[in-house]
Amino acid sequence: MKSAKLSYLQGVAMFVGLVLGTGVLILPGHAANIAGPASLVSWLALCLLSVPLVYALVRLAIRYNDFGGVATIVRQAFGRTPGALIGWFYFVWVAIGWAPVSLTGAGYLGAPLGWSRDAVYLFALGFTVIPVVLNLGGLKVSGNASLVFSAVVLVMLVATIVFAVPHVEGAAFEPFAPHGVPAIGSAAVLVFWAFLGWESLTSLVPEFRRPRDVMRATWTALVIVAVVYLALAFVTIGTRTYGTTKGNDAPLTVLMNKSLGVSAGVITGVVACIVVAGVVNVYLASAARLGYALASEGTMPAWLGAVSRRGVPYRSTIFFFVTTVGTLAVGYFGEIDVNKMILGPVTLGIFIYVFVTLACVKLLWTDPVGRWASIIAAVCCLIVVPFSAQALLAPILVSAACLLYLRLTRSRRAALDAEAEREVAVTTSA
Repeated sequence: MKSAKLSYLQGVAMFVGLVLGTGVLILPGHAANIAGPASLVSWLALCLLSVPLVYALVRLAIRYNDFGGVATIVRQAFGRTPGALIGWFYFVWVAIGWAPVSLTGAGYLGAPLGWSRDAVYLFALGFTVIPVVLNLGGLKVSGNASLVFSAVVLVMLVATIVFAVPHVEGAAFEPFAPHGVPAIGSAAVLVFWAFLGWESLTSLVPEFRRPRDVMRATWTALVIVAVVYLALAFVTIGTRTYGTTKGNDAPLTVLMNKSLGVSAGVITGVVACIVVAGVVNVYLASAARLGYALASEGTMPAWLGAVSRRGVPYRSTIFFFVTTVGTLAVGYFGEIDVNKMILGPVTLGIFIYVFVTLACVKLLWTDPVGRWASIIAAVCCLIVVPFSAQALLAPILVSAACLLYLRLTRSRRAALDAEAEREVAVTTSA
């Protein structure tokens, strides 16, 4: 599959866009509402977890250099069926996770403008067209857009933090854990949403112009993400910007209003939409390429594997647009809140991380640094699992659908395997 190659800066922008997304818009308030000031521990723990996790993922992503990303890593460790399961988890996660992301951006803009619920949903629906158009234009267009999105987002977040610091009060951190230690674990499940994204970089590794830029871009993005998340969580708690519906749903707007005035709400809403556009832009690029890889190996319908002249898996891209429209419809008519809509995707994400980190343990066992990095990441992910029990239906249903599909298409995969073996034999003899 031909496509444009990413530069170091484009890689940093896309990786920052993958992780530093909608989590900054809603999670500081929601997490603080669950655990109080102790939610800072949840944020810090996830930042530290990212270090060994990212190291292990990038090492293996560079080793295999495949669009299958996390699915390829799990397949190399545990075989085709587990690899297919993880691929389906990720694919469905993006398919149903795009809608709450778009609603978050629309809600941020709609709040200061006084939009009705209908208007917010209509805007979210129209908003989904932007990343589709960018991705259909090719990865070069998508990568350049990510540079702009990430730059605007970072400027906005740094300004928010700087202007909020003078309003931080020491008394806001007392009592530190008003809801007890278990609440820190519950907050960590929600905060996990803010760190979902590192696994997506594995599907983009083949797109880099220079392999050495992959690790450099990853560490740069990790430092940026960790600093911004911790600082934003700190000022959200220190200024008491949580505990109310407005503070939980739009803490950035409240923080900016305190510093710059009421008009900051509209400004923050516009930038929030840019955040969302950046997040979905990169997730769509990654997930569409995963769909292409899974279709090529027969673990997803072949229809998803079609590629345009610009190297874009356009059918996978369109598929995500359709599923997002459907998810928005379910949320609208079912009157489902955004914080409930993200439970299914985030639980799928947690299980992806568990399987991938365990795969990293096996594949990096002979590498002393990689082994311990993988073990630490796997243990931390396993600790989070019990707190996600309320949304276990999502991985159960996806697993059932995947296993049923694999059973019904055994003959097609056997034919693909035979064809691959013939190609290898021809290449070897030549």
